[in-house]
Amino acid sequence: MGTIKKEELDRIREISNIGLGHAATSLSQLLDIPCTMTVPTVTAIGFDEMIALAGGSETEVAAITLKMEGAIRATMLLILPACHVSAMIRKLTGGQSVTMEGVGFSALREFGNIIAGAYVTTFADVTKLNVHSSIPDAVIDMAGAAITPSLLSLSLYGDEVILIQTDFNDWRDNRPERFQAQFYFLPEPGSINALRTALQGLPS
Repeated sequence: MGTIKKEELDRIREISNIGLGHAATSLSQLLDIPCTMTVPTVTAIGFDEMIALAGGSETEVAAITLKMEGAIRATMLLILPACHVSAMIRKLTGGQSVTMEGVGFSALREFGNIIAGAYVTTFADVTKLNVHSSIPDAVIDMAGAAITPSLLSLSLYGDEVILIQTDFNDWRDNRPERFQAQFYFLPEPGSINALRTALQGLPS
């Protein structure tokens, strides 16, 4: 992907802050509870750091993968602790499911759709580029098994990925604690110049 400049990361952080704010509003309306996300941090990290950030290869996580398509093509990967996602699935399904089967699987994909959809819509609005997101795929598994298949395709494009990290509020009743989510963004080689041009055109 090439070295990402600090000012480029700063502009991606501004877009991410707006996009994740919209995602939190959409989740609040869908779940009928207050949902918040902290101002994200944005950094460039190596692929070998991704599993460690998820808590280690034996930690159970939810991994949601989808594509940004259109004027810029990129892979997006959202990683969340599985225990917190189970609570969200119960709320989305009205307590019908806590598993990755049937409506539980659909609920997890819909969750990814909301987060990525809000992010991509904001990205399009801010950069004025015609982009949209694909239908997400989702899995709950140990971090090593859940993340590694995504890395195989991501590694074709370089050895670094853009990490957008934020804290969500917990969805379990009477549990005010927060948990950390990692949102990875990796443009394909043919989209790097378009992304850089779009970011350079934004006010600093």
